Amino acid sequence: MKITIIGTEPPCPRCQETYTRVRQVIQEMDPTIFIKKIAYSSPEAQSYGKVGTAHEVANWAEVNVDWDKVREVASRGWTQELDDLLMPLKEKSEQAGWLMTPVVLINDKVVHCGCVPELNVLRRIISRYKNKE
Repeated sequence: MKITIIGTEPPCPRCQETYTRVRQVIQEMDPTIFIKKIAYSSPEAQSYGKVGTAHEVANWAEVNVDWDKVREVASRGWTQELDDLLMPLKEKSEQAGWLMTPVVLINDKVVHCGCVPELNVLRRIISRYKNKE
């Protein structure tokens, strides 16, 4: 099994927290699972579809965002408040068929995107793929 995290480089708080959570679940379930990170702007990442950051999604969807507030919250690291502030962009990206960072792929299939996944969600998704092997 291969898990790929598509995010920003250097990682933003959301992308870093997603990577940390995926690593935690892998250590619990199966430390032999391969994990890698790729930059959202790379050709490899873009091969999965139109991938962008929250800022890019806001521009594409012409959504006004209080970026000063986002930067203030992000300066403290990841919190649920940060994902909550960006949730309207996640919804817009899903409606448009875009992938908003952070993106989680298992065996090259998108399984989560647009926010930091909860640990129990990651466990369920990874278990489902492990059972298919």
